[in-house]
Amino acid sequence: MKKFEYKIITISVSHFRKKNFQTELNDKFEKWGNEGWELIKMEPITSGGMIFQGATTEEFLAVFKRDKEEI
Repeated sequence: MKKFEYKIITISVSHFRKKNFQTELNDKFEKWGNEGWELIKMEPITSGGMIFQGATTEEFLAVFKRDKEEI
C-alpha cells in the first residue's frame, strides 16, 4: 500500500510585504517540488468574524505531500 508523508507550513500575510519575499517563496516551492513535495491545499486562516463579514486573513496554511520512501 502506498504511504505518504506531509509538510504543513503557515505563511504570515505580513511576509508578503517584505522585499524579495515572493522570490524566496518561489525558490522554496521550487526546491520542495524538486524533492518530491506536491502542494495539495492552501487555505487562508482568518480572524475577526465570518469570512464575508469583516474577517481578516492573517496567515495561509499550506499542505504538501510526497510518497514516503519504504525502508
